Amino acid sequence: MRTYVYVDGFNLYYAIKNSGAKWLDLKTLAEQVVPAASVEKVRYFTARVSSLSDPGAPARQQLYFKALESIPEVQIHYGTFLAKSKWCPVMLLPAADRLITDMAGAAATLTSGDASIGLNAALPKSHAETLTLGHYGTKDNKKAAALPDAMKAKVFTMEEKGSDVNLAVHLLNDAWAGRFDAAIVISNDTDLEEPIRMVAQERKLPVYLLTPSTNRGASEKLKNVATFQRHIRQSHLNGSQFPDPVIDVNGNPIAKPATW
Repeated sequence: MRTYVYVDGFNLYYAIKNSGAKWLDLKTLAEQVVPAASVEKVRYFTARVSSLSDPGAPARQQLYFKALESIPEVQIHYGTFLAKSKWCPVMLLPAADRLITDMAGAAATLTSGDASIGLNAALPKSHAETLTLGHYGTKDNKKAAALPDAMKAKVFTMEEKGSDVNLAVHLLNDAWAGRFDAAIVISNDTDLEEPIRMVAQERKLPVYLLTPSTNRGASEKLKNVATFQRHIRQSHLNGSQFPDPVIDVNGNPIAKPATW
């Protein structure tokens, strides 16, 4: 059956990050997990990473892009990464029982628990706040939210934009254009629930949902709308690795990143 594959790049990357199998041939992977598939197109949705948090990340990612581009059926669709800072409530500050020394040399050690922070008299709208102190790995009773009066901190964040929307648009467009007999979606993002439902139930085309077994399990929302759900097992990942090096169309070698 003519099959198109739609890969949520970052969703897959973080699911298999610790698998030791990131040098992944996506076409081979899809055909291993769904043997009936005759893959005619692999659409890979991602964004170019920033070097702000990891200076070597862009170079490693570019090597992987070059390896993917050696497969004629693969097309890479780029979203964007947005680096920004924002104020967020602090659920846990992992500073308990650790010596804190300021620039003047004054030192203090804080114990675990909720600390009350007094108001800032210089700010008219300031109020007393609570800061929860603990350790890295401290269980927080699975709190779904910070304390109502939790202190806020300014944090650095990287936000990937566009991949889920791009995947949904191409999945729907290809389905209604009659380009495939079946679709494979590699993602566990619940934002894709509605486009998968529309293709499977309204367009009446089978949609295979593939999720790594190394993940926390397939989303029930996605399983409920997909036609079939398959687990990507470690054996599938191991059996779908690119050679090292990959040889591109011009005969040039593309070596796997040393840390992969």
